[in-house]
Amino acid sequence: MMTIIKKPIVSIQEPKRDDEDKFLTAMQNSRALHYPWVTAPQTSEEFKNYLQRYRQDNQKSFLVCDQAGDIVGVFNLNEIVRGVFQSAYLGFYGVAEYTGKGYMQAGLALVLKKVFFEMNLHRVEANIQPENYRSIHLVKNSGFQKEGYSKYYLKINGEWRDHERWAITVENFIPQS
Repeated sequence: MMTIIKKPIVSIQEPKRDDEDKFLTAMQNSRALHYPWVTAPQTSEEFKNYLQRYRQDNQKSFLVCDQAGDIVGVFNLNEIVRGVFQSAYLGFYGVAEYTGKGYMQAGLALVLKKVFFEMNLHRVEANIQPENYRSIHLVKNSGFQKEGYSKYYLKINGEWRDHERWAITVENFIPQS
């Protein structure tokens, strides 16, 4: 007997002011999931700063939403560089209630499709702490290749932490149907 696994149906959208209550509730309920990897906005002021940051030309953020419109995750493109580089850094975090159910995998496929075919970027790099197995699994299963290791790369929760460098280029991206 063959088991058929249904992929979750998700959409992505840029965050807007009206998302504040849903966003903050989801992030506050996911603090334990995020620690010590990332600190997501937790207050109204932090959410306003988040919106302001991702309105800049070299930044972009996408909320991953399920069919009911609930936020299930976030993908951020940071330091988008144009010209001959056409690249960005990818950061992301999920919502605890939806962990392990394929929502972030489905969301990342949509983000990469947008990044490569609408924004016309050539490369996306994700820097992940080596102990963050879930995030490494996510990018690896999405076609990212490990490129290296950076000692004391980012200051997270007041501590300089090592990171693995994972990247994908448009040539290696296989769009999901």
